Amino acid sequence: MFLGIAPWWMFWAIILKNIAQNDFMHLNVWWGNRSLEWIIVTPRYHHIHHSDNPAHYRNNLAALFPIWDHAFGSYVDPEKVPRKLTFGIGESASPVRLVIGL
Repeated sequence: MFLGIAPWWMFWAIILKNIAQNDFMHLNVWWGNRSLEWIIVTPRYHHIHHSDNPAHYRNNLAALFPIWDHAFGSYVDPEKVPRKLTFGIGESASPVRLVIGL
């Protein structure tokens, strides 16, 4: 769009697709389908990425196509992970730090 090659609406279509994709994979539900998880990232697939379990660090990194995790060995099967995951970075931050985003 900035170079005048694409129509003006293409910029907004890409932005809206990215927002919808990000919101979908971060839904706080344990929903997923094993077949679908070969094609797109589902919430339960992405939850493993945010787990505070060291065994899950650097796993399920895909943002759109999980085939990359399968190809590069960073795939963890959501069906083999306990449903109750805990999230975080293992440290507590002051509320002031959280508010200002540091």
